[in-house]
Amino acid sequence: MIAQLLNLAEDHLHGISHNIPELNDLDSNQVTSVTSETVVNTIVQQARKGNVDALREMLSGSETAKDHEVIRQLENPVINQLQSKLNISDQTAKQLAVIALPVVMNLLNGKVKHAQTGGFDINDAIRGLNGNSGMLKGIFNLFGGNKSSTKTINSILQNLIG
Repeated sequence: MIAQLLNLAEDHLHGISHNIPELNDLDSNQVTSVTSETVVNTIVQQARKGNVDALREMLSGSETAKDHEVIRQLENPVINQLQSKLNISDQTAKQLAVIALPVVMNLLNGKVKHAQTGGFDINDAIRGLNGNSGMLKGIFNLFGGNKSSTKTINSILQNLIG
């Protein structure tokens, strides 16, 4: 499931390096791949640590503005990783993160809205997996919890991503 999300992110971030002159000497496919992987993995790592705000926002179906609190929370870890992985300056890594984060956060908006229009509430489905323990436990199960819950969440995301 994470691999499909990474592929979707790469598709949406293709050519991102063309907007940043300092990245012209780097392979644009590598920049796209590393950026996608970094942003998605940072969201997953945050969820594993108990901060599911980014995942919740990603599945909200609402537009995530570039100045949204979730973007600000993700920005520094993403900048640090991009700087290290691509061997680029802090300023260049920040430019890249500022462009990439909203794109990735908004990847599923159309699909979530379409599902909601059809009467499917993703948050209710995730909450339903674990009774009263809610979305948090459902998200944790996505990253290595009980197999039944993982299959159900993967199915939900599979339907959204296609």
